[in-house]
Amino acid sequence: MKNELDFDLLINNKDLIASTTFNCINALFTKEEINNILVAEINPEYMDGIKLCEYYNIDIKTGVNCLICECKRGENKSYVALLVPTGYKYNMSSTVRKYTNSRMVSVAPLEYVLEQTQMEYGSINPIGLPQEWKIFIDPKVMEVERIICGSGLQKSKISLPSKYLLKLANSELLENLAKK
Repeated sequence: MKNELDFDLLINNKDLIASTTFNCINALFTKEEINNILVAEINPEYMDGIKLCEYYNIDIKTGVNCLICECKRGENKSYVALLVPTGYKYNMSSTVRKYTNSRMVSVAPLEYVLEQTQMEYGSINPIGLPQEWKIFIDPKVMEVERIICGSGLQKSKISLPSKYLLKLANSELLENLAKK
């Protein structure tokens, strides 16, 4: 028996996404665009990108992972979100470090990220992040029409057109962000 995600309109299932994510969607997208955003409840045991794709028979090309990094140069710190397709690694040391003119780029402290985003571990997504955080998207993410990413809550995933990511504040495409 195959497991499948049962996607439904987000607007009918607001309780399945983090409030910061919903508030951003509500403020940024038109009613028509919102009606094109779907959400599905998942077993949190399979929230990891590859596990999710395998368990729910999802094409791995549609999955997107989001990682929050801390960029440092001297006393200055900034935070960035990195979006790469499921199955890829993040090219932090060369691509992100050089592009942000940082001396050091590392995974941001988990407690800080959870506090700032009001999202749950393992379900951080780019929708609803603090306005000052840049969002770098590998162009490979845009190669599929719809993506599946975290909802901000471990119990669900959202599906939306990939082009919607470019409407997010501070979002930009960054070549060579994803690596195998």
